[in-house]
Order: sequence, then C-alpha cells, then structure tokens
Amino acid sequence: MISKKILLGLVGSFWWSVSAWAADRIKVITTLPDLAWMVQEIGGEFVDAKALLRGSENPHFVDAVPDFIRQVADAKVVCIAGLDLEVGYMPAILAKSGNAAVQPSGPGYCELGRSVTPLDKPTGPINRSMGDVHPMGNPHYFLSPSRLAEASQEAVKALSRVDPTHAAHYEKAGTTFKSRMEGLSQEIKARLEPFRAAQKGQPILIEYHKEYAYFLAEYGILSFGSIEEKPGVPPSAGRLAEIGGSAKNAGVKVALGAEYNPSKTLQRFQEISGITTVIVPTMIQSKGPVTSYAALQKHIADALLHALQAKAK
Repeated sequence: MISKKILLGLVGSFWWSVSAWAADRIKVITTLPDLAWMVQEIGGEFVDAKALLRGSENPHFVDAVPDFIRQVADAKVVCIAGLDLEVGYMPAILAKSGNAAVQPSGPGYCELGRSVTPLDKPTGPINRSMGDVHPMGNPHYFLSPSRLAEASQEAVKALSRVDPTHAAHYEKAGTTFKSRMEGLSQEIKARLEPFRAAQKGQPILIEYHKEYAYFLAEYGILSFGSIEEKPGVPPSAGRLAEIGGSAKNAGVKVALGAEYNPSKTLQRFQEISGITTVIVPTMIQSKGPVTSYAALQKHIADALLHALQAKAK
C-alpha cells in the first residue's frame, strides 16, 4: 500500500504541475463573454481567456470597478469589442491598471472591431443631442457569426505578437474558427426560414435598441426600426404612442428587446401596439440556456419563431 506521506506527496506534485501549466498560459482579459469564448477557441491550450462582464449587463453602461482594474493589470492581452462600445469605462481601466503591455500602443492591446465591416456608420456632424451615436458604426457586431469571424483576425494578430512561438497554431485555429462560424450561420439561417417567409418583403419586427442589427442582417430579417427615437435615450410617452401606432399599422408582429432594456417601457409599447415583445440575451451568459455561442444564436432564433407562431394562432 502507498503510505499517506507518499500519497500526499504525489497529490502535491500533481497540483503543482497543474498550477505551473496554468501559469504558463497567456492570460487574456476581454470585455464581453462572447469575445472571451472566441479568443479561447483560437488560443486553445495556450490561452486562459476570461471576460469582465457576465453577459447580463448593458455593455454601454459599465463602471471601472477595482476588480476590473486588477484583472487588466495582470493580463498579457486585453481584447475589447471596440467601435466605442467600451469608451465609457475601458480607457479608465487601462490607464489605472499600470500595465504598459495592454495600452493602445502595446503589443497586448487587441481592438477586435478594427477588422469588422460596421453597420449604421453615421455621416455628417455628430453631437450629444443625437443620443448615444457611435461615430464608427454600430458596435454590436458580436451577435453575427460572420462579423465575429472578421473580428477574430485581430485576436490571431494579438496572440501571435505576444506568443510568436505558437503563431502557426493561432493562424490555423483562426481559419478553423471562420469555417465554424460559416457553418453556424447557415444552420441558423435555415432555422429562421419560416420567419423570413412570413415577412413577404415587409418588416414584421421592431427593436427597442439596435442591439440586434447584425443578427437580423446576418439572417435576412427586416427591421421596422427601433422603439427608441434617439439611441440610448428612453422614449417619451409621445414617441411610444407614435411608434406603437405606426408599427401596428405596418403589420409588425414582434418587438425584440434585451434583458436590460426598460421593462415598463416595453410593456407600455406592447399595450399600445398589441405587438408581442420578445426579451432575449445579447451575449453568452454563465448560467441559463445560453452558455455557448451556438446556444445563444439558437435561443434568439427560436424565441422569434415561437412569438411568430403564437401570433398566428
């Protein structure tokens, strides 16, 4: 029999090996869980990717809390969505972290939106009276498998910069990731065929905020627009009455909102218009039905289909 002393020694040796192996992995911090998932898929065994957000927050409104600063201070790579999505908190977190490697000029800084072809890029002068307008375009591209595949190019570059030894692995994994996203896109597109057929060339869906614009564009779902009059600004009673009546008269059947959109406003819109409101996540979450990217895509698609079918009864 193995003595207790030897057994404890073996166990201790095992955990030391695991810890040493984990310590050798590149620590990557991302803002959003979908981005952490993507980086982990590309980095594999050489990377330990974690997100600052849990997936239930509004990514526009986040505080630069001490824990976020600590995590960024210890990271070798920091990946943000970019397109000004995190402009309200990440500059402060990066500055306070004291980590030179992950500053915008450092090798570990990764702005994924740089490789993305954006939607809704405004033209002409922009000012705060227009609401939360993003000069570089709509930053919610991560709900589109095709755009997420575009963004993955920046992750491959960043990982290769800080870990050139495994650059070939990251390049190959990036190519594989793009193929997987193409396959997922085709799967969800086929799933949503009944919704596209029901449109008959006219939008039957409206959003609260244009968080789902890339998802809708990916799968050919037409949008009547947004319930908000100005992005990031809660609609007035007059706006709700106007857009609710217009959407109803246009034959819109589904209103799409996020978990963090104002529930009372969405409820009031539904009362005015009679349009079914569907609330779905915008990101992967650690608990519940959307703990993977594929599950998130399927969950949104199925929620839309269920609402459409319920409306037809």
